[in-house]
Amino acid sequence: MAGGGVLAWSLAPAAHAASFRDVPSTHLFAKETSWLADRGITTGWPDGTFRPDAPVHRDAMAAFVYRLQGSPAFTPPTTSPFRDVPVSSQFYREISWCVANGILRGWPDGTFRPLADIARDAAVVMFHRLAGSPSVADAVPFRDVPTTHPFAAALGWARTIGLMTGYQDGTYRPLQSIERGAVAALFYRYVNGGVFGKGVTVRGAIARTYWAGGAMWGSYGLPTGNATTVPSGRSGKRGAQQAFAGGAVVIAGPDGGAAHASTGGLCTEWRSAGLVPGSLGFPTGPVRTYGAGWRQDFEGGYRTYYSGWNPPESLHGPVTAIAPVAGGVPLRRGWNGTRVRIIHKKLGISRTGSAQTYDATTESAVIAFQKRNGLTADGVVGAATWAKLAPEYPFTMDAWTTPVRVAKNASRTTRIEEMIRFAQSCKGSPYTWGGAGWKDDSVAGYDCSGLLLQALYSAGLELPPITVVRHAEPTYRTSQMMYADTKLKSVPLVERQRGDFIFYGDSNGIVRHVTLYLGNGRMIQAANPDTHELAYSGSLWGTRFVKPTVKRPFA
Repeated sequence: MAGGGVLAWSLAPAAHAASFRDVPSTHLFAKETSWLADRGITTGWPDGTFRPDAPVHRDAMAAFVYRLQGSPAFTPPTTSPFRDVPVSSQFYREISWCVANGILRGWPDGTFRPLADIARDAAVVMFHRLAGSPSVADAVPFRDVPTTHPFAAALGWARTIGLMTGYQDGTYRPLQSIERGAVAALFYRYVNGGVFGKGVTVRGAIARTYWAGGAMWGSYGLPTGNATTVPSGRSGKRGAQQAFAGGAVVIAGPDGGAAHASTGGLCTEWRSAGLVPGSLGFPTGPVRTYGAGWRQDFEGGYRTYYSGWNPPESLHGPVTAIAPVAGGVPLRRGWNGTRVRIIHKKLGISRTGSAQTYDATTESAVIAFQKRNGLTADGVVGAATWAKLAPEYPFTMDAWTTPVRVAKNASRTTRIEEMIRFAQSCKGSPYTWGGAGWKDDSVAGYDCSGLLLQALYSAGLELPPITVVRHAEPTYRTSQMMYADTKLKSVPLVERQRGDFIFYGDSNGIVRHVTLYLGNGRMIQAANPDTHELAYSGSLWGTRFVKPTVKRPFA
């Protein structure tokens, strides 16, 4: 390579930027093409076109590079080194200069092939040589450029500095002809810094995670600087941290371990804790799906993020589907719910309110029915007895849950309104002690907490360990579980607002009832005889008294 002049370039712009009629301002490489013309590296064709999609010949590429270097004084040899490039050729001086400086080479057969299209790999090699053929030990290769490729080092360097980023599928397609628009981008990036910015690189374990995760085409965006060495604020271990403009941070784990990435809203949560030097320290695993959102584990705990409504991780978060539970539990003395109501109706037992339970009278009637139908007379309603007693209804109807009816990224307000919409759609359904409804709630409806449980499901929220099946158990009281649930936000009664749960206790303060507050002094409840609206009151029926705390499921 001849002297240091080969590393210089001319930055003096022409008086006016060239305007090509086939490169509109919306073209992918409009800025780069204009820059190339401003500096006199290209002049385009006499008809005012640049022809950005046309391939670039090897002789024209030599001319571009020669002009990039300021068209240095150079006396070409009087005898051409190539049998297909006579000294009278249009670009003989430029080709000779590139060859003399080791930027371009010919073929063993003594040809230069000036009118051949230059391939994508060969184009990058020219700039690699211009830069002094730097070595990048931890470059991440393109998946179609193996280490045995003759230009693997040059292409790895180009990817590391963002000179050429390849395609979104991780390929570079090295043998394809490079188009004139892409060549303009190549020249622009070489002078002004690659797509990452001047002096910015993405390499090593960070780069492997970056490229595998979609790089600038995905949630990462472009880097905002180079990787830096940082200590964990949790463990004190050291590693590398690199920030990206798209809301993503990639971490080379403690002591040079595995790289993990945090993106989007999760990255925001992590940033609020101070990133690696903060209380969370390094990620200990990748981002993973979690209900209707995402979760990531860190040395100092975990963080969750949901698009739309994003509650603190200490509270229940949204889900996209309600976890299925096994229904068809055999019914015996003490059980409640929709199926008990159907049993009573089938056997002619008239019950209202909390008396709708499987008691001794119900058991005696079931035994008599079993004897009449040649069934085992044990007083337990299993699948066989149910098939004889109520064949039009599935034995597993106790496991029914309404589907989630909001989008994964639904807002808090949307979820509140869906919860209320569901509850209001159930108005008139019969009160059923221990009931959580069914697809046809005229058959068997809800009790107070069963209504709210299904309303929550419709809005994309569930409250484990509460399930619709457990709701009907003999001693299970869902309203009390809701009131005691620390993952439901507690709010003073005086601050109640639309969408809050209002609880009522007996004279001993034990929770016995719950309603859904609609705002403007109105509530909706499932209470004998059906689901209905009513005015807010501090006491109900003279036996139930409002609790001082309400629960806000969508906080």
